[in-house]
Amino acid sequence: MTRPDLPFDTAEYARRLAAVRERMAARGIDVLMTSVPENIYYLTGYDSMGYFTYQVLFVSVDQDMVFLTRALNVDKASTYSCLKRVEGWDDLSSPAEATYATLAKYGLGKKRLANQMDAWFLSVAHYKHITARLGRDDLIDGSGIVESVRLKKSSQEIAYIRKAGEVCVASLDAAIRATRAGTYDHLIAADAHRALVAAGGEYLGHALQVCSGEEAGLSFETWGRRRIRENDCVYMEMGGTYRRYNIAMSRTVLVGRPDPRLKKMAEVSRDALAAARAKFKPGATSGEVDKAARDLISQAGLADAFKHRTGYSIGIGYPPDWGEGRLQSIKEGDPTVLEPGMVFHLIPDLKLAGLGGAVCSETLLVTDKGHEALTPYPYDAVQV
Repeated sequence: MTRPDLPFDTAEYARRLAAVRERMAARGIDVLMTSVPENIYYLTGYDSMGYFTYQVLFVSVDQDMVFLTRALNVDKASTYSCLKRVEGWDDLSSPAEATYATLAKYGLGKKRLANQMDAWFLSVAHYKHITARLGRDDLIDGSGIVESVRLKKSSQEIAYIRKAGEVCVASLDAAIRATRAGTYDHLIAADAHRALVAAGGEYLGHALQVCSGEEAGLSFETWGRRRIRENDCVYMEMGGTYRRYNIAMSRTVLVGRPDPRLKKMAEVSRDALAAARAKFKPGATSGEVDKAARDLISQAGLADAFKHRTGYSIGIGYPPDWGEGRLQSIKEGDPTVLEPGMVFHLIPDLKLAGLGGAVCSETLLVTDKGHEALTPYPYDAVQV
């Protein structure tokens, strides 16, 4: 089978691997095991919705990478990636035992071995089996090594995020057009999904959110076959995904004349985003950006409605999350300095249980001189 074009050229994959190896060496690590699908995609180009099955990438400081995956996936991993070494485990075998065998085959088992401990897809049971077979009580924690390289995006990564932004805007446009009293939230979501796929988008890293009424005052609520009523406030968080690079944007839709408190929340969320944007530039700290939004919300008397960070890094994402919060968040007191090439979704949304929620968010790129909105869209709540 002819090897297809990968999302990035060989030079970019080589640069990424070299940067990861440099960080491994600095932490005294010879071999890093990661089961994080975003990290596997970042280093190899391998993209599969089968990431929920056991898979591990072995990154060595002085050998080619080795990828262990389910036997069903070996052909694709061997073709749709920059990998030279791919091993498979079959459905009747133990993937943890296959991990030990792979380490032994390539002479990696006796080296200074690290595992990414914050990964979601390597179970405690599998980890215990691997360490027992290796005769070790524990492995070095390799968390954050690949993520530290992923934080600043290359020009090609930014191009993919821009394309995801076009998909996101198309999806939000469709959702807003579909919103009116008497329709249902799942019909709005259906139009949003239809538009994002038609615009060339892929399956999202996180479910989009369309909710109204009191349900909009709850965290991570989405469509649920609810009728949109006259005087509802509809909370929308839309996304776009292109080449697995994600983007997000949120807006509020006012149907008729909602409770004045909800209209105020929509205005304050919009203004908090503007305050954060004013601080969002190279050299600023994450904490300074967060404080700008948080102070405005507090001064408006809505501190109780804002219960989380102001934003998070965004880029490569597979379900259940499109965000890169494990890389970096915009949060209180954080001294991390913003640098060109970083991309964040700023979302100062406001929610009050028993009342509802309102939101205005966007994805911003840190540039050399300031920032660029990657989801350009009018900021005011939409009146229908």
